[in-house]
Amino acid sequence: MRVVRLLIALLPTILYAQLFWICATQQAGWSARQKFASAVFQNKLWVLGGQEVTRKNDVWYSEDGINWICATSQAPWTARRGHAVCVFQNKLWVLGGYDGIRRNDVWFSEDGVNWTMVPFTIPWIEREYHTAVVFNNKLWILGGYTGTFSNDVWYSEDGINWICATSQAPWTARYWHAAVVFAHHIWILGGSDGTLKNDVWASSDGINWYCATNNAGWIPRRSHSAVVYDNKIWILGGISATGTRLNDVWVSENGTTWTCLSESSAWSARYEHNSQVYDNKVWVFGGYDGARRNDVWYTTGPSAINEEPIKRAEIYYNNKTKCLNVNSQVSYINLYTLSGRLAKTITPQNNKIFLNELKAGVYFIKTDSITKKIVILH
Repeated sequence: MRVVRLLIALLPTILYAQLFWICATQQAGWSARQKFASAVFQNKLWVLGGQEVTRKNDVWYSEDGINWICATSQAPWTARRGHAVCVFQNKLWVLGGYDGIRRNDVWFSEDGVNWTMVPFTIPWIEREYHTAVVFNNKLWILGGYTGTFSNDVWYSEDGINWICATSQAPWTARYWHAAVVFAHHIWILGGSDGTLKNDVWASSDGINWYCATNNAGWIPRRSHSAVVYDNKIWILGGISATGTRLNDVWVSENGTTWTCLSESSAWSARYEHNSQVYDNKVWVFGGYDGARRNDVWYTTGPSAINEEPIKRAEIYYNNKTKCLNVNSQVSYINLYTLSGRLAKTITPQNNKIFLNELKAGVYFIKTDSITKKIVILH
C-alpha cells in the first residue's frame, strides 16, 4: 500500500477577516418561493406571501430560523408577489404588489394572523417590486413598477394618509432595487431602469437626494437584498445583466466605498431572495437559484482570525483510503475556502478524517475551539 506524506503548513501569525455562513435549515416550513417579503417583528423572523408555483398569501414566523410556524395559511390580503412589508408602529404592514393585477392596497396586523385593510383610497399608483422603509417615524414607499418604471417617493405618519415627498427623485425610475435606512438617511441601491444599475443614492428627507456613487464596486444588479449590520450597509446576491445569479457579499461604511467580503458565499447564487438582521446575525433565505428555494442561512459577520504561530505539523495521507490520521480528538472540523464557502464538514472517526473530495489549496479549518488557516499540498 502506497502512503504519501501530506504537509499541512500553518501560516505565520496574521489577522484575517473571514465570512462564515451556517445553514439553519435546507427546507424551512414555508414552501420554496421567490418574490416574497420578510420582516423582523416581535422578536421573530417573518415570511409573507410570494411566488411559489402559484402566488401565496400565507404568513410564517420563526424564533430560530429553523423551526417555522404558520401564523395563517391564507391572510385576507390577496395572494401576491412583489409586495413590500415593513414594521411600523408595532404592526406588520403589507403594501401593494401583484395578485394578477398591480395593487396599492395597504394592510396591517398586530399579530400576523388578524389583518385590517386601510379603508381609504391610497394616492400612490398601484405597483410591484417597490421598496418600503421606516424613517423619521414615517412609513415610506420608493419607486417600483406601475406599468412603467417609477421614481416617486411617498410617506405617511399613520399608514393611512399619504403625502408625495417627490414625484420624480433624481435617481432614475426603477424597480427591483434595494433600500435601507443608514446614518440618518434613506439609501437606494441598484435595481433596473431598463438597464441594471450599481449606483447608490441617499437622502435625509426623502425629497433632496445625492449620489454617493454612480459606480459601486459590485456588479450592476437587480433583485438583490440589502441590510444594515455592524454599522455598514450590506449588499447580498442578485442577478447581473448577463443573467448570472450572484452570491457575493459587499459592505460599505459610507455608501461610496465598497469592500467585497465574499465573492462566492456558502448559500447558492440567487435572486429574488430576502435578507434580515435578527438575533445579531445576517440572514439570507429563499429566492431563485435555478429553482425556488426555502433554505435559511446566517452569519455573525466577518470573523477575525488571529492565528498564533505553531510548529509545522505533519500528518499522513493514505492514497488508497483517502484518509488523514490526526493525533487529537475533536467533535467536528469545518473546512472553508478563502471565499467563505463551506467545503466540507467532517466528524473524525477514531482520529481519522476522510478527504475524498477535497482539492489542494488554501482553507480555513474551524473546530470546536480553534480557527486556523492552512495550506494543503498534495
